[in-house]
Amino acid sequence: VLLQPHVLYVSTKQRGNGVLQHIRNVPYAFTKMVPDFIMNTTRCALFLSVKYHQLYPNYIHRRLGELKTDFSLRVLLVLVDVEDNTAALLFLNKLAVTHDLTLILCWTEAEAARYLETYKSLDGKDASIIQKREQTNFVDQVAEFITASKPCNKTDAGQLLAHFGTVKVMAAASEDELATCPGLGAVKVRKLWDSFHKPFSTRKSAERRGKKTNAGTDRDASNYDDEKNNDDETKLNNNNNDDDLF
Repeated sequence: VLLQPHVLYVSTKQRGNGVLQHIRNVPYAFTKMVPDFIMNTTRCALFLSVKYHQLYPNYIHRRLGELKTDFSLRVLLVLVDVEDNTAALLFLNKLAVTHDLTLILCWTEAEAARYLETYKSLDGKDASIIQKREQTNFVDQVAEFITASKPCNKTDAGQLLAHFGTVKVMAAASEDELATCPGLGAVKVRKLWDSFHKPFSTRKSAERRGKKTNAGTDRDASNYDDEKNNDDETKLNNNNNDDDLF
């Protein structure tokens, strides 16, 4: 059978499947075939409900035996339609691992239909459609750089660039100078200044925190020694006063 690239093919055995009434975004056609669904020449899906699996546990083994290794991507689309499903899902998970299946769980027929539609609609497309796109425009690049410092937004980035002219001048500005930029409050100014001046290295950050902790400890120890010396002097003065009384 010559497959049409825009059509989701459905096995005639699935005519009564409630999932089909929710498939609205891609065309589908019935044909006699081994898998329940064919997305393209190398991708297929088997449909199984947990309730049916509990009634007929050998069904999935028979279907896998019929499917063999004709497809590089084999999806096991499981409808979880019973409350007591832990044992069944654990078994199906192990089955998917040992038989090179991609296990997808869905809790409604509409959800199962969305998975099938998504597989079909994205057929032939690479990962670039969900990858972050690199900015090529200078203003967009600056905006992406500035917005990495929360809570600054793209509007703030535009104001900063217009106010300082270059990122170099912006990075060298003091907190007071950053505060002169319209739209930047104290919190944004502090966060942005920290982003420009605090070290990126976690090791250096830890060393800086350690120095602060040691400095605080030294101050505490010094204060303790001063208080102890003052207490000793007070006790000595009190003893001298007592001696004067006698």
